[in-house]
Amino acid sequence: MKQVAQAFLCLTFIISACNDTVPSADSNLLSSKDENNELNDVQAQSAKEETGTQKISNDISIATSGGPELKRTFLSYETDEQVPSSNTTSPGKPIYLNVILSKGWKEEMGEVAIGASQKISSDDGTVLVNDTDLFENYKSISAEDAKYIKLKAVVNKLSPNIRYFIVDYKVWDKNGHGMIKGSYRFFVNK
Repeated sequence: MKQVAQAFLCLTFIISACNDTVPSADSNLLSSKDENNELNDVQAQSAKEETGTQKISNDISIATSGGPELKRTFLSYETDEQVPSSNTTSPGKPIYLNVILSKGWKEEMGEVAIGASQKISSDDGTVLVNDTDLFENYKSISAEDAKYIKLKAVVNKLSPNIRYFIVDYKVWDKNGHGMIKGSYRFFVNK
């Protein structure tokens, strides 16, 4: 437990309505691979866009229900450069989950209300963060902006015994039945 206490996570909630930016909330996501590196979500292996590029990258496990339609999901750095398939970052260097929808949530006058939760665990199962609603202070956002969800994770210090981080995430429609949930795993270079 003392070793886990050495791992400090810095999460920042960001949501933006600019045309070229993506609404964002800091979070970490649970890996789509189990200990044997097998995907938990078969969709992650077979989903492809019409262009032939992967619809789901970085071994992200994701499932949608009740309305949202996934266009693409991937991990990126703060520079918008895509994270390599190894899902590695370094201490203090943020990693972002990007979820892009072709259609999304139940609209009311061009606005939607969504919630987002996250649970961050170390590889030994110790829960480090368990946020129930990252969007609780936001009554609504533009329906167009809500098609671009960006969740951020930063590890500033790392215990030598932690090999990777697992993050479970969920985004839901507060006015309807839509939901997105899943997980991913990321590693921090020592």
